[in-house]
Amino acid sequence: MSKDNINEELLEVSSLDSSGTREIVSTKKLLEAGTYFGHRKSQWNPKMAPYIHTQKMNTHIIDVSKTQKSLELAYKLILKAAQKGANFIFVGTKKQAKDVIKEQALRTNSAYVNERWLGGTLTNNKTIFTRVRAMEDLEKLEERNFEGFTKKEGILKKKELDKLQKNLQGIRNMNSAPQFMIIADPMDDIIAVKESRKRNIKVIGIIDTDCDPELVDLGIPANDDSIKSLNLIITILADAIVEAKNGTVKFAYQPDESIILPVDANKERRPFTRTPNRRFDDADGTKRKWEPRERPEGWVPRERPEGWVPRERPEGWVPRERPEGWVPRTPYVNKEKSIVNPESKIKKEGEF
Repeated sequence: MSKDNINEELLEVSSLDSSGTREIVSTKKLLEAGTYFGHRKSQWNPKMAPYIHTQKMNTHIIDVSKTQKSLELAYKLILKAAQKGANFIFVGTKKQAKDVIKEQALRTNSAYVNERWLGGTLTNNKTIFTRVRAMEDLEKLEERNFEGFTKKEGILKKKELDKLQKNLQGIRNMNSAPQFMIIADPMDDIIAVKESRKRNIKVIGIIDTDCDPELVDLGIPANDDSIKSLNLIITILADAIVEAKNGTVKFAYQPDESIILPVDANKERRPFTRTPNRRFDDADGTKRKWEPRERPEGWVPRERPEGWVPRERPEGWVPRERPEGWVPRTPYVNKEKSIVNPESKIKKEGEF
């Protein structure tokens, strides 16, 4: 589809009435999801300059207000297309997007690719779907426990079936080419974007500060590396399809209390455990509390020279424990050379 056609449709959609005066999602929730985090300044794409608010600590910060407007525009466009019976495909093969892409595609009864985009999925689907038929044949053999094959042949066919299911499970029921592609990261799945261009499929995607916004027909400036950010935006776009089918929306035009973002289990850090220091800690690793040293009766502090400053000690420092009857070692003094260690060499004149 040409840029003129998509621009005309976007103008038509933008004139539609929104759901009252409510926002599609609050700015507070967008900030909580981390949608404003961009990439480092050295990795930016200059075409993303209109969407960048500022930079902090050499990292670009995305303008959340533009994220909100673009998200609402994409929602209206998808809602209108879904009401006309358009087909959609969800694409996201990066680790952070795999789960939400599959979940929302199944929720909207759409095709999806979340493992690996096979070259020719859209442009050479005749060849791709021969593998889908091969997968279905292997599934029938698996139901009969690979009857008629040896044990080794059965194991090899099971491995082949697992590989085919991993890559083709999401598109096995795609009977016709979709009209819209919802993509999590256009740069990561650039082959999918190029194929959709050849088939005149509209692309709606999340564009980070390192992305080229011209790759997509409608870009949503946001962080594409955060699980929370991807989950929030992809779910809202899927809500448009669900609403067109008279379903129940999850995040779109909902109060903040009902929007529960997932927690990244990989970022939950293990509790920090200190290694016990026998000088400052007890055996269980807890720091000892400092207590003043017991002094004999009549003790007088040592005289110090003028300007003397006590050595700095860490908080909670106590002197090393000594065994009962311990006496400091007396260094050996060599009277002939007048040095403490007789094995050390005395430098002669002219030596370095």
